[in-house]
Amino acid sequence: LVEIYGYGTLVGEKRQPLFARDDVILNMEIESVEDGRIDVRFKDNTQLIVGSLGKVKIDNFAFNPKSSTGDLSLNIATGLMRFVTGKMASKSYIVRTPSAVLGVRGTDFIVSIDASGGTLVSVLEGIVEVTPINGSPSLVSAGSTAKTDGGQISISPTKGLPEISETTFGVSSESNDNGGGNDSGGGGGDGGGY
Repeated sequence: LVEIYGYGTLVGEKRQPLFARDDVILNMEIESVEDGRIDVRFKDNTQLIVGSLGKVKIDNFAFNPKSSTGDLSLNIATGLMRFVTGKMASKSYIVRTPSAVLGVRGTDFIVSIDASGGTLVSVLEGIVEVTPINGSPSLVSAGSTAKTDGGQISISPTKGLPEISETTFGVSSESNDNGGGNDSGGGGGDGGGY
């Protein structure tokens, strides 16, 4: 019996299981199972950890290793995600949710999407700019959590984090310096190097 931690689906194609070290393809929707986890390491050392019942689409990724320039954009539909930026400049990263757009600044943060599409952002390191789809942007710093349903943002000190924050999931500034592949996530499905 093979245990499946997640699936990948390309537009117009059938959903396929993801296994350790499988490649993740542009425009692929990544979906984790209940109590599953998918750890994707991008070639600029950015890490995306998709927690239980998460659904994320990689809209764009381009990276020039010689200049450490490029861009990465993700769209989170449901569930829980941890995102740790890599070697590119902060302005290179955009994360979209059903109710907000997130810009990052040298950042490690957790995003949770509730059943109605509301967004909860807990910043572990750096700063996240949260722009609700019908509101004005706010800066959220480390130790703070922002919540929005697409309108106003409420920001408060972080009290308790979801389980996804209790491990580093292989996040390390030393690992994967060769720009390819990924580290083992230990206990969850690993997405391939991007």
